[in-house]
Amino acid sequence: MRKDMTIALKWTAGVIIALGVIFSAFNMNEFNDGNLGLMIGIGFLVGGLQILLFGVAAPLMMKKSDLEPESLDKVEDLA
Repeated sequence: MRKDMTIALKWTAGVIIALGVIFSAFNMNEFNDGNLGLMIGIGFLVGGLQILLFGVAAPLMMKKSDLEPESLDKVEDLA
């Protein structure tokens, strides 16, 4: 299940980043904060990178939490 979530998050992030590149590329003619298309493109780029980061970090955090109960059992055995 974890691997499916990771793959889904990476694909979602890839699609959102691609949309960000497309929006930004088509709206580069006027580079200012009043250009709504460019601001949407930059937002997609930032959001896509955050989703990608979470897709990479979440499984690593789950692996760490999977290891913790075993280490607690070892500590109880030593006592």
